[in-house]
Amino acid sequence: EQIDPAFRRRFAYHLELKSPPPGAREGVVRKTLEGVEVSDAFVAKLTARKGLTPAQIRTAVRFAGLVGTDLAESVPVEGATAVSDSVEASPVEKLIERQLKNADLALGTRTDAHPARRMVTQYDLSMLNIESRFDIPRIVEALKARGHGSLCFYGAPGTGKTALGEHIAAALEKPLIIKQASDLMSKYVGETEQQMAAMFREAESEKAVLLLDEADSFLQDRRGAQRTYEVTEVNEMLQGMERYNGIFVCTTNLLDRLDQAALRRFTFKIKFKPLTPAQREKMFEVEALAGDATLLTAEIRSRLALMDQLCPGDFAAVKRQSVILDAELGALEFLEQLEAEHRIKPEVRESRGMGFLQ
Repeated sequence: EQIDPAFRRRFAYHLELKSPPPGAREGVVRKTLEGVEVSDAFVAKLTARKGLTPAQIRTAVRFAGLVGTDLAESVPVEGATAVSDSVEASPVEKLIERQLKNADLALGTRTDAHPARRMVTQYDLSMLNIESRFDIPRIVEALKARGHGSLCFYGAPGTGKTALGEHIAAALEKPLIIKQASDLMSKYVGETEQQMAAMFREAESEKAVLLLDEADSFLQDRRGAQRTYEVTEVNEMLQGMERYNGIFVCTTNLLDRLDQAALRRFTFKIKFKPLTPAQREKMFEVEALAGDATLLTAEIRSRLALMDQLCPGDFAAVKRQSVILDAELGALEFLEQLEAEHRIKPEVRESRGMGFLQ
């Protein structure tokens, strides 16, 4: 794009060399690593990295050879996880992974901008309180059969919108690409639209489920736009949705701000609501009582019944507290923390009486 069109027209042949698709990447990785002792799990891990080139792998292998395995034993890979749950990475694998990670940072092509979220609660579809004409398993089967579709998940924070997107990608055995406003917005006019188009191209080439978090940033009602570029950004997103031949999921807390043309383009619009009384009790039983329903006392039931805005995200917040504190919370202590999370919700604060009114 930095070559003048007058020069580009004069070339007799044009060939774009793209990053290999997932099906071809494994062959490229194995061929490049010939003669290097690495596990199949490590090959699979490199295959999952988008944009990885043979030249980068060869450079990392040379680096590992220069350093030597003795030093490799004492060099951890910052931010890296074990190759698998049961197999510890070898010294050579640690060095190769470390060099690839540093090369990504230097080249500005980080592949871990949005790593998989650490789940602290057990995921269960029955813990979703959704408003939809079709149930989730049926929608997943339809997406698996057709291979394309667009979904809008809307509702209060913490109700499980992003987690359901992750579940759908796992159920379809497809990679998940999550994009947020910071990934697409640019201070230069026109560049945001280019990055939107690149987002759809990337998801299509990776055969991935594309999840756009807080989609209201890019699909806001054009009638309220005050600048020209705000309209063009929405137009570009709408055109990208129209052309995209994959599975596209948008999440938002502010459905009323979305453009009407965008709403028409979603195949499924699913509303997420706070947990029902029965779901609250079941989730408390699983997360706080280790599945022992006999410990669910009448006091706990009555206090849970008062928290009508409780969401799965609130249980996750309390579970993260116990993980960080490295302490097992008792049933009543867990309940008190849930009540604290519930009290700070805007819907709860705004419903309280003021002054002498009760």
